[in-house]
Amino acid sequence: MKNYDVVIIEPVYYSRQQVKAIQRAGTKVYGYINAMEADRWNEALYAQMEEKDFFHRNGGRVYYKQWDSYLMNMDEVHYRQVLLNEVTKQVYSKGCDGVFLDTVGNIDDEHENDPEIISTQRAAVASFMQSIKDKHPQLAIIQNWGFDTLSAVTYPFVNGIMWEGFEYSSIAGDEWAQQKIAKLKKLRKKHKIQVLTVSGREEKESRQYAELHGFCHFHSPHGYNVWE
Repeated sequence: MKNYDVVIIEPVYYSRQQVKAIQRAGTKVYGYINAMEADRWNEALYAQMEEKDFFHRNGGRVYYKQWDSYLMNMDEVHYRQVLLNEVTKQVYSKGCDGVFLDTVGNIDDEHENDPEIISTQRAAVASFMQSIKDKHPQLAIIQNWGFDTLSAVTYPFVNGIMWEGFEYSSIAGDEWAQQKIAKLKKLRKKHKIQVLTVSGREEKESRQYAELHGFCHFHSPHGYNVWE
């Protein structure tokens, strides 16, 4: 890990001493927090959830079989408090440099057809980020996906945004992607938000295209758990 400028860890599996050992080489350490989903593997955190914390659609929870997780209701005060406590316990208390908020993009993806819900979920995630800044102002925040949510509400709190799946052939000729690139470049210029891109294929072309736009690129052909 010391060979990297930045690493994102699942802080449940690390001690404060281990985090400090990584940082001694100058590496920045971000602690992973799944913002919009509850992972069943994380039993200690999952046990704190109340039924009202889960987002319900058509009378039931929204389940992601691939990840064995559930979509959460960021608009629920109790859920935001549970997450904030987790940031304190797993990220701040272990001396991480920042927090990596995964699945923020679920707000855009899951609620794009319901203006009222997307508005309340965006306001709630902005409130959650504000609470992180209020309690732990030294922690930087990286948001994963959720480009429209970033533009609408979270840009004041975010230091970086990650774009996974940044492969040249999928992006260079895609109108949606071009619109997002233009929007992110404006946000970077105005609010100093670093844009982090990740590819799993087409390393040379994807890296060159990312760097052309001033983005910071990382190539990971074997997933995120293989250190090269």
